[in-house]
Amino acid sequence: MRALTIVQLNSIFRVMAIMTVFTVVIAIVSSCKGKTKPVDGTADQLVPAPPPSLLPYNINDGDTVWFRADKLPVFSEDSLALEDFLVKNLVYPEAARKRKITGRVVVTFILTKDCKVVNAKIIKSLDPDCDKEALRVVNLLPQFEKPAYVNGRPVAYHSTIPVHYELR
Repeated sequence: MRALTIVQLNSIFRVMAIMTVFTVVIAIVSSCKGKTKPVDGTADQLVPAPPPSLLPYNINDGDTVWFRADKLPVFSEDSLALEDFLVKNLVYPEAARKRKITGRVVVTFILTKDCKVVNAKIIKSLDPDCDKEALRVVNLLPQFEKPAYVNGRPVAYHSTIPVHYELR
């Protein structure tokens, strides 16, 4: 009976040792996520993205501009109106068409309390000609029907629009 108890204890100690090793390995692996360096030596060129804002707003020229809102802004009661506007007004740059450039430009802007588009900027570039045209069209956007709301009050709001370029 005593031999059986020693065998059981040895088994328990082995399982505990294996569990300890797995715990250490899991802790090391999870702490290394995102810390790998590229093999080609481009590590010095990479710039880490800034951490997301902990606040649901930002201050721009003394005004509070919200990232999150209780009610999102409304371009038009017609849900396809914004897409129709972009399709109607976007001119595919001839140089980009010749080079067969396709893809997406992402434009961010501030929609004021008065429903006007200001401070449009490219946050994902495709091609200089496509970027310029996307900015032109976003700056052409007419006044939105309704602003964003926070706590029942109209507020300035950070918004983002993808502009797609597809050859047909």
